[in-house]
Amino acid sequence: MTRDVARRLALFLLRASSASAAVAVAVGAVGSCYSGGGGGTAPPANTFYFPVGLAVSSGGNALYAINSDFDLQWNGGTLQSYDLFLIRLDTAALINANLTGQPPRSVGSGSKYNIDFVSPPSPANCLSNPSAGITNTMGTRVPPGEICAPPVQSTNYVRASATIGAFATGLQIQTFDGVVGNRLFAPVRGNASLTWANVGKDDPSAIPPEGPGANTGSFGPFILSCNDTFNPKAPACAATAGNTVDQRDTRLVTMPGEPFGLSQTQDGTAIVVTHQTSTDSSLLLAGSPESDPPSMQFVETEMPNGGSGIAFIPHDPDSSVPPCTVPPKPNVKCVRPAFLETNHGTAELDLLRYWDDDGAGGPNDAGLFNESSNHRPFIVREAPTPISTNLGGTDSRGIAIDPTPRLACKQPGADNRVCGDLPARLFIANRTPPSLIVGEVGGASPSGDGTFDPDLVTLGGTQPIPLPAGPSNVYVAPIVDAQGNYQVRVFVVNFDSSTISVYDPNSNNLATVDTIYVGPGPFAMAFDPFVLADVAAHAPVQRDKRPDPRPGAADAHLLRYRFAYVASFTESFVQVIDLDQSQPTFESVVFTLGNPTPPKGS
Repeated sequence: MTRDVARRLALFLLRASSASAAVAVAVGAVGSCYSGGGGGTAPPANTFYFPVGLAVSSGGNALYAINSDFDLQWNGGTLQSYDLFLIRLDTAALINANLTGQPPRSVGSGSKYNIDFVSPPSPANCLSNPSAGITNTMGTRVPPGEICAPPVQSTNYVRASATIGAFATGLQIQTFDGVVGNRLFAPVRGNASLTWANVGKDDPSAIPPEGPGANTGSFGPFILSCNDTFNPKAPACAATAGNTVDQRDTRLVTMPGEPFGLSQTQDGTAIVVTHQTSTDSSLLLAGSPESDPPSMQFVETEMPNGGSGIAFIPHDPDSSVPPCTVPPKPNVKCVRPAFLETNHGTAELDLLRYWDDDGAGGPNDAGLFNESSNHRPFIVREAPTPISTNLGGTDSRGIAIDPTPRLACKQPGADNRVCGDLPARLFIANRTPPSLIVGEVGGASPSGDGTFDPDLVTLGGTQPIPLPAGPSNVYVAPIVDAQGNYQVRVFVVNFDSSTISVYDPNSNNLATVDTIYVGPGPFAMAFDPFVLADVAAHAPVQRDKRPDPRPGAADAHLLRYRFAYVASFTESFVQVIDLDQSQPTFESVVFTLGNPTPPKGS
């Protein structure tokens, strides 16, 4: 299949297929046409192009985006870093200007903020106008962001870009027990790989260099490195794992085709990848920027066909069945890392267990298996849970697990075993019909022996929550309430309906869901940095007290970390959403990064 034929097929499927078929069906149809780069025109380094994944650095200074080159216009996709410190300052400036009725002008007009709008700024006082952002001339709901937040040139915020394979499907940053690390991971379908890059450590008190002549490329969080040791002077790059035989894997396996979903173990040491057109799930070791790159290890071949979302099960260290150590402690009942995986074709949720070794060394005196000399980690499908809450129950997509109830229960210095044995909340985006399935993970063992089963899945305690068309990805993240404290929410990205559904899991009114209207074909979200324990405790949200470094600019607006970021796959731009309930812009689009661009030929 030629590149031109592949592009025409992809565009046809983008127009004709529902929901994230733009990422799933169409990419699957043309994936075999992609040879992994090489010849052809390099992708644009400073604009979005079918973005499918976003991530935020630990200190909130960098926004990472991955672009899929969905229509095969270029010879690959891109992994990019953006100056999030500057994006947040400009977002605050635009909000303030809209509230006061004096929007900042474009570059060259004398504005101290110099926001570089793609089109003319919004009308004065647009946020106080009752009709602003409600309907257009056709009577269709228009997001406030289209009026109050016109597109801003994304090129001004790009700090690094590396070419990768086509058809990436997501992006995550390495996380160790809730602590954000310094390595990025992305499944890429075009070359059947886990693509990765290292980034510099992010100090939340540091101010990225800015202004004429500033060497922004020297700022660690902006740098994309794929060297064995982090090299800030090397050109931006990303590397791959899984698509070639790795000698660190004694099984010598490679990754099957069409990788899609990604999740890390709770301690950040291993990764499981789903595959959307096969019965496979892949296991890789994550490595670390200080030691070694990721490496392919094992393929579980007995999964339901069409793997989609995946999430690790959070095991609580205060539970009566705590996470196992490596190697396990003798005579201590513990639980090994586990994942829950969704799929398109079967009405079930599958439990995957991760073993750090196959125990080839044999049992020791305590009856536990030693680690083998070859170190052979693997995963195994342990148990399916039928999805009977929905009519049909098939076509499950995103999945998220929320442990905040057990975190909120804990008291410093207390015996928190009762809290550690509370269930975590489970959320699944399902499309038959479009709804959010609510369940729990963890509970009394079905054996009736009075013990706690940390991986017990229960669905149906709450009726599925109706959603707009095309639910895709699910996230657990906070808003800022009217008092300035964290409150947990569940965010569901609805691809077909161009909306974000926001559900309060603590509300007594389970049918109440807020709707945020965003650009066409949203697929991925990211959030300002937060610690889940702070969210559970409803802790005050910290303010960013750093000054705006640009000449003539006022000091920082004492910004709270309050923003969410959503990528429009269909029109290749990113929007910023205000999640501060004390502001009139709450749950509205307040900044548009990049010029919305429909797919070529559409």
